[in-house]
Amino acid sequence: MACPHCGGNSIEYDAGQGNATCTQCGTVLEENTIIAEISFSEGSGGAASVVGTFVGEGKAGARSSGPGRRQTSQESREKTLDAARRRITAMAVALKLNEHHAEVAQRYFNLAITNNFIQGRRSEHVVACCLYIVCRNERTTHMLIDFSELLQLNVFKLGVTFLHLTKQLNLVLPLVDPSLYISRFATMLDFGEDTQRVANDALRLVSRMDRDWIRTGRRPAGICGACLLIAARMHHYRRSPKEIIQVVKIGEATLRKRLEEFAATPSGQLTVADFRELWLEDAADPPSFEKSRKRSHWELEEDEEKQDEVNQEIIRRGGRVHKVDLQQVKEGAEVLEPGHIESQTTAGTRTADLEHMAPIPNGPSSQERKGGGEEEKEGDTEEEEEQLDDVDDEEIENIILNEEEVKIKTQVWMEFNKEYLQEQEAKRARIEMEKKMGIYHNKKGRKKVKRNTTAGPHTSAAEAGKNILQPKLPRLKSKKINYSALETMDELFD
Repeated sequence: MACPHCGGNSIEYDAGQGNATCTQCGTVLEENTIIAEISFSEGSGGAASVVGTFVGEGKAGARSSGPGRRQTSQESREKTLDAARRRITAMAVALKLNEHHAEVAQRYFNLAITNNFIQGRRSEHVVACCLYIVCRNERTTHMLIDFSELLQLNVFKLGVTFLHLTKQLNLVLPLVDPSLYISRFATMLDFGEDTQRVANDALRLVSRMDRDWIRTGRRPAGICGACLLIAARMHHYRRSPKEIIQVVKIGEATLRKRLEEFAATPSGQLTVADFRELWLEDAADPPSFEKSRKRSHWELEEDEEKQDEVNQEIIRRGGRVHKVDLQQVKEGAEVLEPGHIESQTTAGTRTADLEHMAPIPNGPSSQERKGGGEEEKEGDTEEEEEQLDDVDDEEIENIILNEEEVKIKTQVWMEFNKEYLQEQEAKRARIEMEKKMGIYHNKKGRKKVKRNTTAGPHTSAAEAGKNILQPKLPRLKSKKINYSALETMDELFD
């Protein structure tokens, strides 16, 4: 060995300290050299043991071993790290992740231990979240549900741990691009030689949905499922929604919703050939905006229907329709104000039309009614006679509905009671069918016996006893009671 500084060959070695020094220029060439060779020593009993110490990977210290040396125990932190390293390696192998992903996940797990994140949580849950963070940063084709299936755990519980971990470590992860999973899901759906062509059309559909604001704020699995189903139909592959759901792991309602949103866009109205050749530059409105606009349109239609009902009621009463504020109808305000109805008949008819709007006066007390009952009856009779004297045949004809008004009122009643009529019709059809089959039973309940609650207090004990023992119905008579003796009970108590 020659000195790299002076080129001299005079090197002095110190085996005790593990140093090597050049005697000509004094340069320290080696310091604390670790001996990599393995040597053994023999004990007094003839047993052989390894000479030296073993330092494990990632360990802060060495475990002493050899003659006369006691095996030191690992700390709790080191045991946790060893167990996590084994779990990370096993999970990475199961999900076909390479060694680099496992090493980065181990560093994230060390940060979780430093921030005391694993306290009160299961270690395998934190390991899965660390690996998923690596997959998000590396943009691999793995989803959180893949880790939940491997652990046989609810994906939402694992998602809560993942969100808390990213918040604790202040991580900002990139958004998931649905196009990453298209090739994976297309291979699982087994399109054969057309797998790549179906995947290309599905990728074009993903880009179109991104342009039309359908992808924004949505989970990537639902976008992938809808695009793959449409692309399969474009290539004449009849893949059912159930097959798509099993592959991409979404709900049927989610898949149907994404398809409906795409069908509402201008691109969804194009033919297959036009979609492959044309690219519309204008973006469609976001689905949430369309939904809000439809809701406003439905509310306006409901207000117009309420206004029509009010107008029909005004026409039925013989009035003339004026402009009605829809906001008042929506808030339940009274719209039949003075001036909205101008009667075409006499003043008496106009008063009868608006009678329901007048406030109900406070009635007299019970004592006043008892004391002046006859006077009130006489006064009411006189008022009724006066009102009947004022009514003529023309007014009565105006109050009675004509055929057109009867038809309108019947239609309104049928519309409001449509569900009840349908139930009654179904019940009638069921009873007729049961009668034809001979299995109909009239399920009428037993009539309850009404007790005489209007009777006054009993005048004697004998009368009270007779009322208690006397049955309400003849068939309820007891054989152990002599009912003929009840007639002589008054004599017994005298």
